[in-house]
Amino acid sequence: AAHFANVTGNAPCFSQEFPPTSMAYAETQSMFCDSLLDDADWLKRYARNAAGEPIPDALIKAMIEARQPFRAFNERQIALVAYFERDLYAMDEAERTPAAVLALARRWERQILGVESPRPLLAIPHLLNQESACAYHGYLLALMAVEQTRAYFLKRDGYLTDNPRIGPDLAAHYWGPGNGMTHDETLRSLTGKGFSAGPLAAVCNQSVAEAWQQAEACMAAARQRPPAGEGAPLDARIRVVHGDQLIADNSDSEEAMLAGFECWIRHHYQEAATSH
Repeated sequence: AAHFANVTGNAPCFSQEFPPTSMAYAETQSMFCDSLLDDADWLKRYARNAAGEPIPDALIKAMIEARQPFRAFNERQIALVAYFERDLYAMDEAERTPAAVLALARRWERQILGVESPRPLLAIPHLLNQESACAYHGYLLALMAVEQTRAYFLKRDGYLTDNPRIGPDLAAHYWGPGNGMTHDETLRSLTGKGFSAGPLAAVCNQSVAEAWQQAEACMAAARQRPPAGEGAPLDARIRVVHGDQLIADNSDSEEAMLAGFECWIRHHYQEAATSH
């Protein structure tokens, strides 16, 4: 929504995934925002329990210990789909039997992952759905661009969470052009460098100890920065609805809207937990 609402092209077509843009370009926007939710300083500020207590350092460390060893494996699972699709569509029609397709999937799983995939390749719905077929590599390209973008901001500013310079830069270099620029051109516009897998490879190759050391430094630096404000008013009427039920709105204040939404979520979460 942030991306397409900020496209500055003078026609609706600029906010569509038409050439020269790509799925990777659109996914870069959302995946960059997704990436912030795993950052130690973001978690320390915003991940709080019902009593308002921040997430313990030990839990952040445990999350890193659980995820980091599989970071490269997860990226390889994305690459796997593209290699399989390439060979699938190159097969002669007569050879493309169910048994042959399954064998091809298993061969690529073993070759790229070293094991048969814990998420079976043929269970991925993108393979079966029209415009999303032959597009899965876009996620990996987007992850490359995300890490390249993160590396640029971290080198320039030293931090990401609540950095007021990031939004305007994304709006100017990534969101504004819409599909009037290629993905590579948007990256060059912001970072000064063309598409590179280097930053993604660097984070995949980190050891658990290195990732935790980086997280500790990130949290320590955040403690030295003055607290960020709550941001400028959005100048918008916001309604959170569930079907025809109004859950919350900001007619009184954004704080009241957030409190109402939180109350609704807590009530329905407890209700669902009780019923199960």
